[in-house]
Amino acid sequence: MVIWGFVDYENTGSLEEINIASYARLMVFCGPNNNKIKLGELSTTEFSKIELIGIKAGGANNLDFHLSFYLGRLHENATDDVEFHVISNDSGFNGIVNHIKDIGRKCQRITTKTHNIEPKAKPKNTTNQLSECASLVKSKLKQMADKIRPKKKDSLSNWIKSQCNNTKPAIEVSNIFTELSENSLISVSNSNISYKL
Repeated sequence: MVIWGFVDYENTGSLEEINIASYARLMVFCGPNNNKIKLGELSTTEFSKIELIGIKAGGANNLDFHLSFYLGRLHENATDDVEFHVISNDSGFNGIVNHIKDIGRKCQRITTKTHNIEPKAKPKNTTNQLSECASLVKSKLKQMADKIRPKKKDSLSNWIKSQCNNTKPAIEVSNIFTELSENSLISVSNSNISYKL
């Protein structure tokens, strides 16, 4: 089996947990802030083919859209024996991975080990470390009954935009998600949101 890897480097932040030698092609998608690549262990007996794809524009999910485009484009050109691995800790890729499997190609999402280690040093309530918008979002969500809080990632994104549209500078919804997740205020699973407020 030939395996091609598609790395969401903006999400994984490193190649150190990836067995690079197991991939015939490893395409690493880097956002505008990914200026250095952490490789980890390389094979000493054979070449490792790593392709870097730089995405100039930032923005919520922009890199994800580019990676998804390449998945579709390369699916059309790859032989049937090529298996795809989407290497990302972002469960938002599950839908396209399942679609690619449904149309007949072996495909799976691979998570990195470092992402699965829970940070133990961070206290749960770190309101003083939240940005202005994240603090506002936390405060308003706490005032809402659980049954009326946004339950999907897209609806929470839209709700965050509506709550923070007057903040300066303009907010990046993905940054607010990161702050809320890192402070254990929300968790995202298959685009479903659960709250720990």
